[in-house]
Amino acid sequence: MPAGFRSPDMTFSPNLRILLSITALLFSTLACRAATRLIIPDTPTPVPPTLTPIPPTLTPIPTFTPTLVVSASCPVLTTDILDTALSFEGASKEGNDEEESLASYSVDGDDLSQPFFEAAVPDDLKDERDDTATHESIWGLFTRLIPLEQREFVDGFFIVSDGSGNTLAAVGQSSNDPEEWVLEVDILDATDDYVLTVTLLHEFAHLLTLNSTQVPPSIPIFEDPDNDSIYQSELATCPQYFPGEGCSNPNSYINLFFERFWFDLFAEWQEIKAEEDEDTFHNMLDDFYDTYQDQFLTDYAPTSPAEDIAESWAFFVLSPKPERISIASEKILFFYEFPELVELRGEILNQLCVEFPQ
Repeated sequence: MPAGFRSPDMTFSPNLRILLSITALLFSTLACRAATRLIIPDTPTPVPPTLTPIPPTLTPIPTFTPTLVVSASCPVLTTDILDTALSFEGASKEGNDEEESLASYSVDGDDLSQPFFEAAVPDDLKDERDDTATHESIWGLFTRLIPLEQREFVDGFFIVSDGSGNTLAAVGQSSNDPEEWVLEVDILDATDDYVLTVTLLHEFAHLLTLNSTQVPPSIPIFEDPDNDSIYQSELATCPQYFPGEGCSNPNSYINLFFERFWFDLFAEWQEIKAEEDEDTFHNMLDDFYDTYQDQFLTDYAPTSPAEDIAESWAFFVLSPKPERISIASEKILFFYEFPELVELRGEILNQLCVEFPQ
């Protein structure tokens, strides 16, 4: 998405409206690459023919919605995070188009292995490559925010850079095991702890919704990710949403999210995704967002269902529980239907209060 920020026209509460602004800013200027973008070729995904479109109407609140609603016990911190991000102008867009790998670590629980340093890196990135203290600090923030049991399948941590102001962080399947994942962070963009915090929460949402318990990985795709024939064959046998790594489970978070919020929009979105000219693609995606503003929390969310659920997760964790006033607000309320996610939200919020004492 182009740099810059346009707030959707929705009547959220002031706190939620502020969070909407920060997230739109962060993820339009520091775009996240979804896991499928790291592993799977950019192939348009046909709508599985066995699925029935669901109209994008406001859905009834489920009868089992948990009564527990966890609020941040340090609201001043939340305000500070939002104020910092709102004043964040982003780095210049004069970075490299090509990503440079700088250092890589194996992961064992909370611990990192000794780093493997890439030998052939540009001179102006050698200091960042060798800055193990910053590498460990970034990883430490991630491990303190996200409980160990929620990231046991993360087996790698990479320090990279594509220049300032491009991609801040990404996740993807490990090259060694389709059920293991890696986190990579651009050290040049990871200079503000508050901005990094929001980004890591967004990236964790991909891990939460695309790991093997949610989306069993396709071994043929993993072994030959550039083979479009294999991709299309695996897709054709999937009666649920197919994010790229494999066929999502019927009751997975991402499939339920897709069925409720994306099904009737998906064919239109596919036509946009198939556009090969980058400028035309962005213009079409902007028009798509303008048409369906009340259904998306940010102008980055329409990039894909995977990005939409990740944006919605960040809102769920960091914002007050909204009123049910739009489809966009329903995307936040979606997570309240799962007691385990409400509990996880509370753990993350409590840790945030400890991480950044006021």
